[in-house]
Amino acid sequence: MNARSDPMHAGQENPSGDFQLDRPLAWVIALAILAHLPHMPFWSVPVILGGLIWRLQHEWRGWPLPPKLLLIFLALLSGLLVLFSYHSLWGRDAGVALLTIAATLKLLETEKPRDQQALLLLGFFLIVALLLFDQGFALALLALLMFGGLVTAWIGVSNPTLRAIKPRLKAASVLMVAGLPVAIVLFVVFPRPPGALWGAQQPTSQQAQTGLSDTLNPGQFEQLASDATPAFRVTFDGPMIPPAQRYWRVLVMSTEQDGIWHADSSIFPTKSTTLHATWDSHSAVQYTITLEPAQHRWLPALALAVERPSQSVISETATLFSLHSLADRYRYTVTSDLTYQLDPNHLSRTTRTQDLAPPDGDPKLKALAATWRGQSPIEIRDKALDYFRTQGFSYTLTPGRLPDHDAMDAFLFTTKRGYCEHYASAFTLLMRAAGVPARIVTGYQGGERVGDYLLVRQADAHAWSEIWIKGRGWIRVDPTAVVAPERIAAGIANATRQDDALPASLRREAGLGQQFALFNDQLQNGWNQYVLGYSGSTQSDLLGRLGLAAQGLGARFGYAALVLLVVWSLVFLLWRQFSRPSRAHLSPADQAWYPVEQALTSLDVHRFPDETLSVYCQRASQMLPGQAATIEQLHKLFSAWFFAAHFSRRSQKLAEDTAANFVRQANWICRMRRVRSLFGMSTPR
Repeated sequence: MNARSDPMHAGQENPSGDFQLDRPLAWVIALAILAHLPHMPFWSVPVILGGLIWRLQHEWRGWPLPPKLLLIFLALLSGLLVLFSYHSLWGRDAGVALLTIAATLKLLETEKPRDQQALLLLGFFLIVALLLFDQGFALALLALLMFGGLVTAWIGVSNPTLRAIKPRLKAASVLMVAGLPVAIVLFVVFPRPPGALWGAQQPTSQQAQTGLSDTLNPGQFEQLASDATPAFRVTFDGPMIPPAQRYWRVLVMSTEQDGIWHADSSIFPTKSTTLHATWDSHSAVQYTITLEPAQHRWLPALALAVERPSQSVISETATLFSLHSLADRYRYTVTSDLTYQLDPNHLSRTTRTQDLAPPDGDPKLKALAATWRGQSPIEIRDKALDYFRTQGFSYTLTPGRLPDHDAMDAFLFTTKRGYCEHYASAFTLLMRAAGVPARIVTGYQGGERVGDYLLVRQADAHAWSEIWIKGRGWIRVDPTAVVAPERIAAGIANATRQDDALPASLRREAGLGQQFALFNDQLQNGWNQYVLGYSGSTQSDLLGRLGLAAQGLGARFGYAALVLLVVWSLVFLLWRQFSRPSRAHLSPADQAWYPVEQALTSLDVHRFPDETLSVYCQRASQMLPGQAATIEQLHKLFSAWFFAAHFSRRSQKLAEDTAANFVRQANWICRMRRVRSLFGMSTPR
């Protein structure tokens, strides 16, 4: 058989001097390298794929490995290109790129068993580096499987006589299961600094995407409508509020220029503003939001946030902001009042001027609004909503492009097809032209119930209006709810079900695919809440329930070490108990002889395959002259027990007692050998 095609020779040098890379090690390293390709610069992809293919051809078809000079040249060139791409050799992105390329080149260099040790260590670093980019449940599971593969490879590389894959897999599984309780205890009780797991994560461009921006452009929300990416998840402390109240406030926009709305100037305040607001605590609702990573600092919240998370501020427009970066997944708890009154009695001159500014063009819009002047703000609001309700407007994901000038005139009097930003923009400008202060609010509306939490996607991004009424303050008005009430009551999927532009991932059609998607999101949410969200504050709460919150850091380390010692001892005892081979299938004679053979093995007297009992005992007597008499007696007793037609109960008892005495002597000899070896003393037979 060709040694290259024989898996029994994996990672070994055969008699001809040919070396073959350990198969589990090769597959895991290749998989870990490929998993990093999405994070690598474009120029490195051919180098990595070429290196993997070259090694594959070397293993299967005997291609020669690349010369050392070529590998050195590629290493130097890759280092320069990484420096050119990232302007540094430090940091996550540059460091992982160097690590991945180094692992590829090491894979091409490995030609001796000792090279596999370095490749193993690189493999562990590659797996950990994956978690610097994403800590989702699926990737964590993949990393765990690759870790198990590396442990399997390590067992084979460290023990060349153990070549078969199955026993290596079994040994690796036992080691990982034995270490699992210790890992859990370390995770739960070991002191950790403030912040969530992997708090040093830096966002990539993919992770830092956000559905909303601080401007509102025509067509912006139409693009978001096809994005099924989760924006955040919400767990309510009590009953879940109905869909009509699920308006997740993010930004307020009062300035409109050339059809583009801009968020108010105080985008990133450093301290909270004193709000002129009243609210009723009986209508307050408490909830916890787990926000996906983003590059902005605003925090979605219902209505008016009356109790806010630490390290957050609220602006004069009741927008909630975080004081730190949201590059990591962020979990926060808010209490909001749903029946608040914001600025009920007075508007500043600046705010009034800003929120009454009419559009530059759109003469037809202004003429329509002029017919409503002189009426109360509520009557003007109702006139505008009636216009949307009765003039044949439709809600669609594909409204078409509006002209650059007088866009709202074209929408109100010609196309009459639009998405939420069209209705919010037109309504707000109508109110201003009629003399009612108005502004746009962007955020999210609705959410899909998944188990006991609410999943809000980027597709749920929404825009609505607020108008100011003296004595009541700013009140929400959503013109989209007049044109497409099902959008508010049942979400965008039901409002645009007949629209071909709605992607299949958002249609919420019953089926195995939808059920699997929801189940996967439940797994991801649990992973986010209980693993990634397990921060220093969460641990402090847990220790408080255990009565350990008042202990200092040193005491917590001591308790953690004590618990770890107890758990590790229990795991070790259980492992020893269950790792002993079962002897239930053996005959009484074999069961009695088994400890004797184990004791001889511990004294370096191993029994060869197909070696008879007589030859084995004779060789043991020669190697252990001090126990020769006992071994000879055991040989006579067990030979009779194994082969005699009748062996009395009294003789069986004698054989068992003699075996037990010999095992005790052997254990004592082993202990004495260890003591002598510690002091460098020779060990007599």
